[in-house]
Amino acid sequence: MNSLQPDLIIGGGDFVHGGFYDSGRVMDRRWKVADTFLKKLHARMEPIIGNHDFYEPVLQDGSPSPHDPRWRWKKYFGLHETYRSFSFRGYRFLMLDTVKVVGGANPYRGWIDAAQLSWLDRELRRIPPNQPIILCTHIPFRTSLRDSFGPFVIPSPGRVRVLNADSVLSRLKDRPLALVLQGHVHINERLQDNGVPFITGGAVCGKWWNGPNMGTWPGLGMIEIIPSGGMQSPSDDRISWNYRNLPSAPGMPRIPQVA
Repeated sequence: MNSLQPDLIIGGGDFVHGGFYDSGRVMDRRWKVADTFLKKLHARMEPIIGNHDFYEPVLQDGSPSPHDPRWRWKKYFGLHETYRSFSFRGYRFLMLDTVKVVGGANPYRGWIDAAQLSWLDRELRRIPPNQPIILCTHIPFRTSLRDSFGPFVIPSPGRVRVLNADSVLSRLKDRPLALVLQGHVHINERLQDNGVPFITGGAVCGKWWNGPNMGTWPGLGMIEIIPSGGMQSPSDDRISWNYRNLPSAPGMPRIPQVA
């Protein structure tokens, strides 16, 4: 990542593994490992919370914990909330928390809660109407995963996409939404909806350190935005997407590079 010299890194969530299933003691050890890696990054990194970043969110009986399962992530990154916005190079980035703890057999689902939607309404009143927006989410808003892989995809729909994504997108329908960045499902996918690119990046771990996941090798996505010359017409900005396969780790199969 450092050799690519990015202007900005979007950490798409799941900085550690196992947050919904392993103990807090185990997760503390994993955060120490993640910390060693993250401190080596040279560029500014803006994080999103992923489902694996939660801290003991479910009790032994399967019900949601009464404690804040997001506290470890917030403390590590020094953030008061798991959703926020910031400006960078003329764009407004909306960083969302798309994970709702529900407990049971499927302990979470992709969902934007009422408090976050109220925050978004307030935030949009502050953002200039002509400022281009990049929406960042861990669980995808739009994905063809279930349609493409069908029986190979075991989780319920709420495990692979945000069920009330339209509640957000409807608020942005009259805004210059330039791009939606997504993660979670470990596939390299680009869709377009009403002229807006929805880009799902792969994962540095691929299929959880066991090679490719449904055809997507371990890697990271590179986005280049070439401005059109002003904020008045962000739709004219040229946005390119390139997924880079990472070098193979010891014991893993050799990863091909795609031109």
